[in-house]
Amino acid sequence: MYPIKGFTDRFDSVGEFVDNLSRGGEIEFVYNGDQYSITHPGGRLNIGCIASQEDRFFDSIDQLLDFKINDRCVRDIVTEIQPTFRCF
Repeated sequence: MYPIKGFTDRFDSVGEFVDNLSRGGEIEFVYNGDQYSITHPGGRLNIGCIASQEDRFFDSIDQLLDFKINDRCVRDIVTEIQPTFRCF
């Protein structure tokens, strides 16, 4: 899924992002031109990059927040990502 023109459902804070994930929310987003998704398979968290078809699994939201995308921790880019799908 590609960014939708005028779609502004960005996260205002890390807290909002964490709240979304802790309630089972799933997110698809674009960052630096690459598409990513965050899902909850088998009770774990998964972040995947669509272009590279690489997946990483985490046991906690804190571990996911420390994961680096383009040398930046997820927690530092939460308000910069462009969500294309977001539930909860």
